[in-house]
Amino acid sequence: MTPDELLLAHPWIARVDHTRDGGLVVTADPAALTVRHEPGHPPVLGDLVAEHLEHWGEVYDWTYRSGRDTGRPDLDLSGWRATDTGEPLPAGHMAEWADRTAELVLRHRPSRVLELGCGTGMLLHRLHPHLKGYVGTDLAEPVVARLGGLGLPGVKVVRAAAHEINGEAVRVSLAGLGDRPDCVLLNSVTQCFPSVQYLAAVLRDAIDAVTPGGTVIVGDVRHSGLLGEHCRRLEPTADAAEQRAAADTELLFDPVTLAAAAARSNRSVTVSLHAKTLTADTELTRYRFDAVLHVDAPAGPAAPVRAWDELGPDPAAALAALAAGDGPVRVTGIPNRLLRPVPGAESGASLRAVLEGTDSAVLLDPADPAFLQVAVPSEAAALPVDALAGAGMPHEPLGAFARARLVEVAKRELRRAGLPVPAELAARVPDGAGRDAVSLAEDAAEADRAGRLALARTGRTGARLPADRAAQPVPDAALAHLPAAVRTFDEIALRALLTLMSDVLPPGTARTAGEVVAALGTAPRHAWIVGRWLEVLTAEGLLRRDPGGRYAATAGPDRTRDDGGDLERACAALGYPDEMAVFFRTALAHLPELLRDEIPAQALLFPDGDLLTSLSKDQHNVSNTYLNAALGHVLARAAATRARPLRVVELGGGAGGSTAAALDGLADAEADYLFSDVSRFFTTAAEDRFGDRLRYALLDVNADLVAQGARRAGADVVIAANVLHCARNAGRSLRWMGELLAPGGLLVVTEAIREHYLVLATMQFLMSPREGEPDLGVGDRRGGTGRVFLTGGELPAELAEAGLRPILELPGAASPLAAPAQHLFVAAKL
Repeated sequence: MTPDELLLAHPWIARVDHTRDGGLVVTADPAALTVRHEPGHPPVLGDLVAEHLEHWGEVYDWTYRSGRDTGRPDLDLSGWRATDTGEPLPAGHMAEWADRTAELVLRHRPSRVLELGCGTGMLLHRLHPHLKGYVGTDLAEPVVARLGGLGLPGVKVVRAAAHEINGEAVRVSLAGLGDRPDCVLLNSVTQCFPSVQYLAAVLRDAIDAVTPGGTVIVGDVRHSGLLGEHCRRLEPTADAAEQRAAADTELLFDPVTLAAAAARSNRSVTVSLHAKTLTADTELTRYRFDAVLHVDAPAGPAAPVRAWDELGPDPAAALAALAAGDGPVRVTGIPNRLLRPVPGAESGASLRAVLEGTDSAVLLDPADPAFLQVAVPSEAAALPVDALAGAGMPHEPLGAFARARLVEVAKRELRRAGLPVPAELAARVPDGAGRDAVSLAEDAAEADRAGRLALARTGRTGARLPADRAAQPVPDAALAHLPAAVRTFDEIALRALLTLMSDVLPPGTARTAGEVVAALGTAPRHAWIVGRWLEVLTAEGLLRRDPGGRYAATAGPDRTRDDGGDLERACAALGYPDEMAVFFRTALAHLPELLRDEIPAQALLFPDGDLLTSLSKDQHNVSNTYLNAALGHVLARAAATRARPLRVVELGGGAGGSTAAALDGLADAEADYLFSDVSRFFTTAAEDRFGDRLRYALLDVNADLVAQGARRAGADVVIAANVLHCARNAGRSLRWMGELLAPGGLLVVTEAIREHYLVLATMQFLMSPREGEPDLGVGDRRGGTGRVFLTGGELPAELAEAGLRPILELPGAASPLAAPAQHLFVAAKL
């Protein structure tokens, strides 16, 4: 047996690669890194996940057996050490830490608590006098025996891992409570979790376990967004800090990641993010937060938002007055003095002192952990999970652990077989699970670089670049014209729509939407477009709507202005060919006929009848060039870190623009690539173009993909490029897409996340349903709005609810490339 055959026979190893200097690189099988949720049963753990948990169990078993910090039963500090000095954290500080956590739990008046990972029982001792029943779990046998032997009334402690809520030992103990728990508590335990996928499985079962109106409290979370800050404080150089961050052995996550992990539940969940209010300045105060998940709870009061820097010369006094007032309020933008020592900054402790005696909560800013917020009353602290949707940046320890174990295993297997062990033997893990925060940031930067290099090579920046820039990524400075070009598009469309509406809404006239639709002679299937136009014109202040729902113009159009030159310049700036400018101009000139269905939009977009050529006109603009190259980079990384061949399913392949980019990224990598579309026209055209490198099938994203013949769990990567907005129910279609993904699989989506007015006025005619078809988005977050595209918050929320965690989003919000609002999302299966 060759070394490759020997290693590939091991269930943890998916591929073996040889380096030029004779070394070996082994890649983990994604199945060994994944957690498969089993409703009503404990999740099924991949082998490396199980090993990671066993490792932590052994660590704490040893820690608690050899612990010396056990002077008080309610303050056993075994294992609590400062990161910088290695010395025990002060007992007084730890007592305050435990008291504050118990206070947070008891604020919600629980009577039956299940604590996962109860440790030495610091919270147990503080909580049980206030409860009817308490069940605690822990992996470490010494503390289970010690706490179980205390004989506390109504208290049961069992040995179980956090994911074993549905295991027999925990179920039997919970049955003794007489009812389901109304609080599940995970305090200072998620650090020991191997991955976000494991966290999501635990949270899903915890959310399912609590009674309606109950809470799941995830306390003492290490914030992944502050990992770099923490390491820079500990290390003398930036390189050393980055190395320390990458090597951190604990799970850190941010509110966005927490929201994605909690969103998979089938119950209503809101979340409040509580800042630490400890008086001492330590890592526990600076870099951690508490999260309370409210399950099936009534909505809290709507709280007007006030900015901290608008509260006057003495904002603390103004805050105290607001907290003592009658109305709800949320104060945002409070700099955290421990992280941003600027004038006017406060700490969690100082805000707690200001708010003493009031019903309020000191919160963490969900977008920037260097800022704090205050909610009055405390019930106003909860936010919908949707409000936190986005691409998170967690730090998962599973990858580093798996790499180390794979190297050990590979060496052991080679030695046992009497084969030589190469001097250089390394391991890697695939994207999707176990990635540390440093490598996630590097992945995003590399994908962004690939997109910018494509812009440089093709010259599709909408601006002239120096010749020597062709081999360098296009900088933001060369793209600074994009926002203005997008604004020009919007303004041209608004003027055209206002001109059209002026014919049916002359000065002094007010009409309902239905009356406007009728006055324009609109075909029934296009009525939704007129409704959107009215909403947009009202939002832009060009129309007003009275309480009776009637619209009237606020100003007349400028009928003397010719937008032709502006339109052509804007198209050129955004990288569109001349033909697109002709289409936009022609469509705007024929809006009445388009509305009446006298001219189909297809006739304007495809004037010569060549559908493929016409559709290809839009494939090489600035946004598509950038995003397609980034997509190709994602495919290349996936191919390099998964078993050969990489299994790819592309949905809604259309004219093949993203297909070509994906194949460019794959280059010579071995791939089993299924190109699919709802139309045989496109699959046939793709077969003519790409030949036998691909397989071809008819698949409709608006129907169960597995039922149509796609293989369940048969894809490493699913691509949905500019197709999700065509789904009648995006969430349902995403769930069907997720069913195609194998363990560790990735979904790659490109989508517009903003409704461009010029598209709304022209190309949206192509989206009007045929007679008898339902409108788009009736079952998802677009329902009732008439919008075709999901927003930048809605799309990640739909992904998360479908069990797909966003791990990458491009372009960055600060880049001019964000102006066209075309985005790439990469999501990992939870």
